[in-house]
Amino acid sequence: MLAILIAAVFAFAALPVLTVVDDDGAPVAGATVRFVAANRSTDVETTGRAGEASPRPGFVATSATVEAPEFARASVVLGGAPVRVVLHRVPAVIGAVRVATGSQSSLHRLPLAASVLDAQALRDTPAATSDALLRDLPGFDRGRSNSAFTNYGQLRVSFAGAGNDRGAVLVDGLPAQDAFGGQVDWAAYPPDNLVRAELLRGAGSALYGSGAVGGVLDLQTRAPQSDARFPGDGALSAGAGGLARSDESLFFRAPLSERVAASLWSSSAWSSYRIAPDGMRSSVDRPARSQSDATQFRVRTTGGAASIEASGLFATDAQDQGRPNYDFGRTLQQGALRYSLAGERTGSSLAAYVRQTNVLNVADQFPQKPGALRYVQHVPAWEDGVFGSWTARAPHLIVDLRADVRGVHGISDQRGGNGALQSLGSGSQTLAGFAVQADARFGRFEALAGARYDDVTFSAGRLVTVSGGKTTVVNAKARDDAAVSPRAALRYDLSPALTLRASSGGGFRAPFLNELVRGFQIGATQFAPNPGLIPERARTDGAGIDLLGGHSRLAFDLTRTVVNDAIGFVTITPTLQQRANVARTRTDGALATYTAALGRCTRARLSGQTQYARVLAGPRATLGKRLPYVPDREATLGLDAQAGPVRYGVDASFIGTAYADDLNTQLLNRVLLIGARVAAPLGAGGTLTLSAENLTDRIYLSSIDRLGPPAALTLRATFPLGMRPARAAGAAACAL
Repeated sequence: MLAILIAAVFAFAALPVLTVVDDDGAPVAGATVRFVAANRSTDVETTGRAGEASPRPGFVATSATVEAPEFARASVVLGGAPVRVVLHRVPAVIGAVRVATGSQSSLHRLPLAASVLDAQALRDTPAATSDALLRDLPGFDRGRSNSAFTNYGQLRVSFAGAGNDRGAVLVDGLPAQDAFGGQVDWAAYPPDNLVRAELLRGAGSALYGSGAVGGVLDLQTRAPQSDARFPGDGALSAGAGGLARSDESLFFRAPLSERVAASLWSSSAWSSYRIAPDGMRSSVDRPARSQSDATQFRVRTTGGAASIEASGLFATDAQDQGRPNYDFGRTLQQGALRYSLAGERTGSSLAAYVRQTNVLNVADQFPQKPGALRYVQHVPAWEDGVFGSWTARAPHLIVDLRADVRGVHGISDQRGGNGALQSLGSGSQTLAGFAVQADARFGRFEALAGARYDDVTFSAGRLVTVSGGKTTVVNAKARDDAAVSPRAALRYDLSPALTLRASSGGGFRAPFLNELVRGFQIGATQFAPNPGLIPERARTDGAGIDLLGGHSRLAFDLTRTVVNDAIGFVTITPTLQQRANVARTRTDGALATYTAALGRCTRARLSGQTQYARVLAGPRATLGKRLPYVPDREATLGLDAQAGPVRYGVDASFIGTAYADDLNTQLLNRVLLIGARVAAPLGAGGTLTLSAENLTDRIYLSSIDRLGPPAALTLRATFPLGMRPARAAGAAACAL
């Protein structure tokens, strides 16, 4: 009898336990687990809140099948040890975003236009940089951006045709644009560290404040596990290939205690090719080289309604731009702390960050004396901010309150080859705002209304120039600007499958300190600052229709954005441009998106966009001219698919003509870029991936003095770290 009891105890202790999680490591509650014994008998259980399930006592399972809504089915073999099953989402036809309203909403049921690239789309892209990856995101205008080899001043964004700098960029909810200059350090956010990209297309200043004229981009990075009880896991990746490219990355997440989890990301990338186009080359040119490194850590508490997260980001990138004394380097250091509290009907968060950046910009005397030192610029900047939000939810109403304050101080120090000062610009800026928004939903109808008050203070502005041995000092007058940005949007469901939407919102963009106090030079052209700039004011109107099919979604949206007191470069002489408020611009655009499930493991994503962005009023020479770097047409095609154990993706992007200057004399040619990626399993749970960029080897300009990357093939091997997930078996499962 005792022996039987002991055997029963050991049998119970050896019961196989399943832990079911999604791609992000979050537990999947409510999944159906069908345990199968050797004699083919079955036991059906449901996963609990922690994603765990066990067969009934005494039932010895040898395999199991796991199913959950929106996920592909997984079949696994069981042994005596616990098994962790990762369920992969079936390709979504109807995406969902949070960035548009502040609350998670289906794209089909939004009163505003928005776009999304989910984890499947991001994983199947061949892009080597994040800005190249985002050309697949409908509404992202800077599709020819090439951050690995782009001049410091050109790392900007435009959304929905609104124009440069008329868009806000967030990463994990914090501002990602340099508060001094407005540039985005894309190298600090490598593609493989991104898990989601959401874009609000249209006015967002009513919720997000200064800069969100044409939209708001929110990127999300890899995070710690949502439950600290899960064992550690991660991946180690190394790749090499075309453009003399190499890249390595490490991601690992693990529990630090019963209530604390952490994650670490670290990566390094290197590439090289000749970037100078015809007419911009010299006898001393050589292949340009680029290197970037990024490390991010996140530590958070788990297991309760309240959570605290601390994070740090350290990034460097450097570009030898293909000539002596023509290079660029940047460092970024950021620390952040976030507290969030989630309740049944209310939620709140408080976040704070500090960031320091430093840019070293070296220019030669091209075209007169290529390779001879023209100047060296040091551009250090310091910024910090605090952001608070509170959300209340009722059955038919969501109310959001937000408040934030940011401070920034920056310096631009330019010296000649002999070390003598040529120019010095510095200043400080404080941006503060408060927003209120209400979102009411009754049956087929939704109405959203909100407004935000912003106050921007510019102080301590100082410009020093040295010319002909004479020093001129200008102490810029301090100024304070304020704005109220309203927004209203409506949605009406004609049927469950057909939705109409309309919106109108105000926009506000204060000039960056970079525009007020910093000048720079590209080639022979000097770009001068202007401390007298005033903020831009804008209005965006939009209307759209959204149609669901059996396994597809089609959306069509029209937008019109008018910007008053628009800031842009005005040509003073053939070699001098200065920032100025050029009075008024207008963009009329139309964008269609289509997503369809072509099979259980195959999804197609298509978009097409046309936009007419031009100057309506301002200097006579610019009237009717198109806005710089805004293409007239764009189109994308994406395919996310799997055949057996092999996963593959195809991306095609058409980027229409654009101009690099306000007079429309510097043409950027249209181009069709095609890429592909194939991933196949290796031993020990690894994956071998072949990525191809610019398959047809198209020659195109990323900016007036830079060529885009030529064709390149990269081979990458990735191996799991920590507890390996059980591999799904059977034709019904797909790893999309």
